[in-house]
Amino acid sequence: MEIDMLRENEFSWLLEKDKEIYPTDKPVTESVLKNWYVRNPEFGITFRERHKIIGANIIIPLNKQGWKGLIDGRLLESDCKDKFIFDNNKDSEIGIHIYHIRKESSISEFYKYAMEALTSVLLKLKNLNKLLKVIGFSGLCVTKNGIGLFFNKFNCKESAVIKNEYVLMKNNGIELAELNHFGELERKLREGYKFITRCKMLVTYPDDPSIIWSYLNI
Repeated sequence: MEIDMLRENEFSWLLEKDKEIYPTDKPVTESVLKNWYVRNPEFGITFRERHKIIGANIIIPLNKQGWKGLIDGRLLESDCKDKFIFDNNKDSEIGIHIYHIRKESSISEFYKYAMEALTSVLLKLKNLNKLLKVIGFSGLCVTKNGIGLFFNKFNCKESAVIKNEYVLMKNNGIELAELNHFGELERKLREGYKFITRCKMLVTYPDDPSIIWSYLNI
């Protein structure tokens, strides 16, 4: 298994995969992806066998302002560009936000490979920036597997913003609905929708008990 970086001609593949699980009307675009990786493309971590992607750990590297804004609900993932993106030449703090993590084959405990690869990226940056530290780790979780990984395995907790976005299914199609009270959900269920999960912004900080910090406490 080879560790590599997401290539520009694969951006559309990634965005389509993300749309399958999170069909937001304010999506990340290819231009936003380019902005994330203009300085540090190595944060678009991919795992390959015979040049084929078998796993991905796609990260938004954020400075303190960007990461705080995202987990507090003032920014969307698609807003995270330009002044919010980490710059190792001037920033001593980085917030790690997982945009998309997936495996395309039966890799046991894939999260370990994903976190080890991320640690390697951070250590290389720290060799050039001795003051660098990770201020937090987060993910907008929109699937049961994602919530299971971040909540149960990583011991992340919901951030200051409690999302009111719900993933629903109807006729084998995924839809995203913003629901503000139970009556709205009841109406959707009567219309034939199936409840999948509520989206959650899940976060852990360096002082929290999480196995994440056995990797990222660089």
